[in-house]
Amino acid sequence: MSTSTMPLADILIDILLTDYEVPENTDIHTDFETLEFDSLVLVEFAVALSRRFDVDIEDHELKEAGTIAATAELLKSKGVQA
Repeated sequence: MSTSTMPLADILIDILLTDYEVPENTDIHTDFETLEFDSLVLVEFAVALSRRFDVDIEDHELKEAGTIAATAELLKSKGVQA
């Protein structure tokens, strides 16, 4: 992962810690399966990210991304800058 996505990944971790009460040791390589994110949580997270960053993002894209780092890359590919 490039360093340019680190701030974006940090924002994602902050959202997850604050709104989804993930464990404190969650890092950019933590996958959604480890966090026990089911399809409903991924839908909620996709909606939250869409609103926060003003981009269209679907739950299946988050599932395919699989990790916080890959989600940051996905958002970056959609023009989001931290």
